[in-house]
Amino acid sequence: MDHRKVTLLEVARAAGVSRATVSLVVRKSPLVAEDTRKKVERVMAELDYVRDLGAARLRSNSSHTIGVIVPNLVNSFFTEFLAGVEQVMEEEDRVVLLANSQDDTARQNAILQRFRGHGVDGVIMCPAEETDPDLPERLQKWGLAVVQSLREVGDSATDYAGADYAGGILLAIQHLVSQGHQRIAFLSVPARTSAREERLDGVASALALCGAENAGIVEAELSWQGSEQSAAEVLALPGKPTAVLCFNDILAAGLMLGLRRAGCEPGRDIAVIGLDGLPLAELTYPPLTSVAVDPAGIGTMAARLLARRLILPDAAVERSIVAPRLIVRESSGFNLA
Repeated sequence: MDHRKVTLLEVARAAGVSRATVSLVVRKSPLVAEDTRKKVERVMAELDYVRDLGAARLRSNSSHTIGVIVPNLVNSFFTEFLAGVEQVMEEEDRVVLLANSQDDTARQNAILQRFRGHGVDGVIMCPAEETDPDLPERLQKWGLAVVQSLREVGDSATDYAGADYAGGILLAIQHLVSQGHQRIAFLSVPARTSAREERLDGVASALALCGAENAGIVEAELSWQGSEQSAAEVLALPGKPTAVLCFNDILAAGLMLGLRRAGCEPGRDIAVIGLDGLPLAELTYPPLTSVAVDPAGIGTMAARLLARRLILPDAAVERSIVAPRLIVRESSGFNLA
């Protein structure tokens, strides 16, 4: 069996064009006429041509790959986030390598070493809990372009893409207060990260601004079982909340299941709001009120920041923040006023 790779010259001869033209098509150059590009792409498909990325790397001193590290794959937020990253990187002719740190710094460090070994050009990362604040500086010393997203360590050490969760929390609490709720609890995750601190600060600020009472904070593991079991703790809070704001939609969905199993009907006996605005929010019972932050849009922004950093390594640090949007559904639908 012949495993020899088809060459650019063979594609050029079959398509009746120059080798340089085929090279431009492979590199997605806009200099090639549309008809010519389609003809060359058809011939490449017929001949099963595969670009030699190893040779391309030697010529350009670039692997044309980037790494993405997320802390978990439980939350479908990161599926949408990755879709945004890949859309931009496809336009940049780069391959995306995805890894799950499982929110463990040792695993995260091992992943970064593997990425380094593969010669990735840059990394988009949502740092694991307890990540060393000096990590971004260490990665930059390796020659890696770095963008942090959704969580960050260090003092504005890298470009950052995220959402205005404090603003989103204010929208959610303003909505609850307008419905007559004054005793509002917060369901959080236990992981000590910048994302958790941002939300806790946002809750405290919004409650004070709206004149509402903090009815208590409950922590739940980011899992369906953990979020469901949190319902008992929420119902046992001394502050007797009439509404619960959740760290994300996953916790909110599990909480509502646990509340129903405890005989407490979300949207009737207690209001529930999530953060993130995932498609899941429309499929829960009752449908979940949520603060949408456009995960794919955040991924797109993170990828664009990385693409910029690869071109302009000495550019000033930049932050891209998505504005939140409250989507009201039945889970917060009753009015105490």
